[in-house]
Amino acid sequence: MEQKSITYGYLPDDRPKFGKAIIFALQQFLVMLPATILAAIIMNGNGIMMYSIPAAVIASGFATISFLFITKFKIPLYYGSSFSYIPAVAIVVTYAISNGITDNIEVLGAILIASIISGLMSIGAGLLIKKFGVKKIDEILPGHITGMIAMIIGLSLAESTMNNILTPNSSLFNGTDWYSVLIAIITFLTVSILTVVLKKGFISQIPILLGLLVGVIFSYLIWIPLSPSSGGYEVYFNNIKNSSVVPLLDVMPWHTIPKAFNNSTLIIVSILAIFPIAFATIPESAAHVNQLDLYVNELSVRMNKNKDYKIRKLLPENLIGDGSADIVAVIMGGPAGTNYGENISASVITRNFSSYVFLITGVIAIVVGIILEVTNVGNLSLLLTTPVIQGVSLYLFGAIAVQGIALMIEKKINVFDPKVIAVMAFIAIVGLGVSEIRVTDNFILPAIGVAAFGGILLNLLLQFLDKKFKKK
Repeated sequence: MEQKSITYGYLPDDRPKFGKAIIFALQQFLVMLPATILAAIIMNGNGIMMYSIPAAVIASGFATISFLFITKFKIPLYYGSSFSYIPAVAIVVTYAISNGITDNIEVLGAILIASIISGLMSIGAGLLIKKFGVKKIDEILPGHITGMIAMIIGLSLAESTMNNILTPNSSLFNGTDWYSVLIAIITFLTVSILTVVLKKGFISQIPILLGLLVGVIFSYLIWIPLSPSSGGYEVYFNNIKNSSVVPLLDVMPWHTIPKAFNNSTLIIVSILAIFPIAFATIPESAAHVNQLDLYVNELSVRMNKNKDYKIRKLLPENLIGDGSADIVAVIMGGPAGTNYGENISASVITRNFSSYVFLITGVIAIVVGIILEVTNVGNLSLLLTTPVIQGVSLYLFGAIAVQGIALMIEKKINVFDPKVIAVMAFIAIVGLGVSEIRVTDNFILPAIGVAAFGGILLNLLLQFLDKKFKKK
């Protein structure tokens, strides 16, 4: 039977009427909001309160708008805080705390500088593909490198996560906190189960947020009143009452960057911890571009327009837009980000791929972020407990590691190739064997950065030698 044509929907170059566009934009805003806020909350839960929640929302709006302009409105995507950066930021925070650096603005400044460099690397990758084609980037960053980097990024915080679950506050209690373990397991299981059982609609896109809510409820019922780590309701709520929020203006670059230069080693540690993320997110960007191309062109056919939007050919522009949006986001005081797959899903469900709608979504995010700051209700992280944050981290860090493995499977990596074995072995053992490499007493390198950079150089060397000796 011939498929009946759909006569409604919006393609990237369509502009719905303003009233409709506002409603569509609000929907896209609500889809991105939980993840954008949650990423900042989790990074604040590592021991140093750095990110302003209003700044994270505002930054996502500015980043999205810049992405749309850079890609000439040809790629309808929303740009929000990335979960891929959470482990790298945790590495930086762990280093800072262990070395007596507790100034949140100084630490955020170092992360900001590193994130800008990571953004520049994405832009460089886009320019490289634009000039030489995708084959060149595959030679420099083949699947066994990007996949392994993603895997060790996910696994690098395994020990820290488990320690925080077992003893969430060692200053109050030195033994294993089984109440904390219970809450972390409840949170983890809730997220895991909901990702499986929720199949349709908006609710299927927020299993992590729902898992957080369940974890918080059980925390307030069990962990806070019973755990020796929490100190009880009075101590816990007094800590919340006396906690200071992160003002929006304090996270702006004119405050953070000068402070960061008080400790050059912290900057180097941040760069080496964060720059591998750019490598790991390139495959994610490629997947989103191909996915979007499929959906947009299918809708074009079903609307009888039969126009090929050729989004699949815009990977270089997408990477350049990604890197630029990263830079814009962190300069505005928010976490580095990525284009959101959940917003693609929302576009598919609503058949709305209008870039104009995403422009309005970005404007809404900026307005809402300003309102959150003015009303002083942006510090949502104070509502969460350590066991809940670590329970979610248990899921997210593991998922990032699995995505790295999935990437290597998808790329059909030949694990019997000696070159591949050597590179994967180096990245895995160096990246996971230690958390840091102490060059001198004052100069310390995060192992994950050394593993990524060393793996790239080793791969290039082995490729060169392999080609040279094949000719003989």
